[in-house]
Amino acid sequence: MPSPRDSHRPISKRIAFIFATTLCFSSLTTAATPSALKSIDYRYFVAGGTCAAISHGITTPIDVVKTRMQSDPCKYKSLLPATATIIRDEGAGALVKGLGPTLVGYGVEGALKFGVYEVSKPLVVAAFSALTAKLKLKKGSAGALPFLLASIAAGAIASVVLVPMESTRIRMVTDPSFEGLSLLRGLSQLVKEAGLGPTLTVGMGAMLAKQVRM
Repeated sequence: MPSPRDSHRPISKRIAFIFATTLCFSSLTTAATPSALKSIDYRYFVAGGTCAAISHGITTPIDVVKTRMQSDPCKYKSLLPATATIIRDEGAGALVKGLGPTLVGYGVEGALKFGVYEVSKPLVVAAFSALTAKLKLKKGSAGALPFLLASIAAGAIASVVLVPMESTRIRMVTDPSFEGLSLLRGLSQLVKEAGLGPTLTVGMGAMLAKQVRM
C-alpha cells in the first residue's frame, strides 16, 4: 500500500512543473521566436479572418434583434415579433445596422484568434518540451496544457481588438445619435464621449469570458 508521501508525489511534480513554467516560459519562447517567425503561414490569418467576418456578417440581423431585445425588453419581446416591429418602424435596412463594425471587428478577431494560435502553438509546445527535459519529467506530462495556453493567448489578444468594435456596433443599433455614422466616426464619437481608455476596455471582462476558450 503506497504511503501518503508517495500518493502526493505526482501532484507535487505537477505543481513544480507549473511553477517552473512561469519562470522559464518567457526565455524559452523568446529564444524560439526568430526561427518560428520565419515560417509563419499567413493563410491561417486570412482564413480565420475571412470565415469569422462572413459567419458574423450574415448573422447581423439576428444580432440587431438580440441587441434590441436586451436594451428594450418591453418593446421587443421575442425574436419574430421584434423583427417585425423593427421592419415596420424603421424598414428592413435597420436589420443591418452595425454591419461595418461586425465585419471589421470579427474579421480582425478571427484572423488574430486562429493566426496567433497557429503561430504560438509550436512555440509553446517547444517551450514545454524543453522545460520537461530540464526538469527530467516524463515526456508529454504537460498533456493539453501547451495547447490550452496558446488558445487562451490567442483569444485574449483577439478580444482586445473586438471590444471597441462591439461597443460601436451596439451604439449604432440602440442609439439614434449614432444613426448613419461610419465605423470610424462611430469610434471617434465613443472616444469623445467616454475617453480612449474606457472605449478600449469597457466590457473587456465579459468579452474575455466569452472569447477565451479552448
